[in-house]
Amino acid sequence: MKLPIDSRAWPVAALLFSMALALCFVSRPAGAVGLFPMGLHLAFFRDPKRKIPPGDGPVSPADGTVVEVSSVFDGRFLKEEAVKIGIFLSLFVPHVNRAPIPGRVNYLSYEPGQRLNALRKESVNRNESNWIGIGEGTRRVLVRQIAGAIARRIRCDVRLEKKVERGEKVGIICYGSRAECYFPRNRFRPGIQLGQRVKAGQTVLGEWL
Repeated sequence: MKLPIDSRAWPVAALLFSMALALCFVSRPAGAVGLFPMGLHLAFFRDPKRKIPPGDGPVSPADGTVVEVSSVFDGRFLKEEAVKIGIFLSLFVPHVNRAPIPGRVNYLSYEPGQRLNALRKESVNRNESNWIGIGEGTRRVLVRQIAGAIARRIRCDVRLEKKVERGEKVGIICYGSRAECYFPRNRFRPGIQLGQRVKAGQTVLGEWL
């Protein structure tokens, strides 16, 4: 049976296990303590199976807490006024990202940057990030993966023109971070609130108009 862990976790996990094993030669308690970082690392990379809800409402691209619901203009992909939903991923939630809607990947853009704390306002504009635009007819969404203070890698698992399903895995942000999604404001009504806990591929963010 496949373990619910993203495969990219195993190289570092093996290194941490080797270090813990070496500590066992010093003392068993030290070896036991050495296993803690490995367990924490694997927890970051867990990839739980999600039951995609019925209907066509866009689902959350990430696990975490809603920290922003605002109106902005998106000049990258939507080219219009948008509803922006920001989600903070703490160190204790899965970091796998999922497609909010079904459609084709029509836009991809990676931007290097800093690794400020994802809770700091300026991190949104200055941190390393990756943009994924998905569209199907008039229903479109722009997802942004953002690195945080501890995050060191953003992984995107889709390519241009790839067809994705609602709730399908599209990537992962390693360790603490932030995810955002942008919807056309005149075709989407948000149904979530600030401070609400959401789950990737499972929590419905709102409804199409």
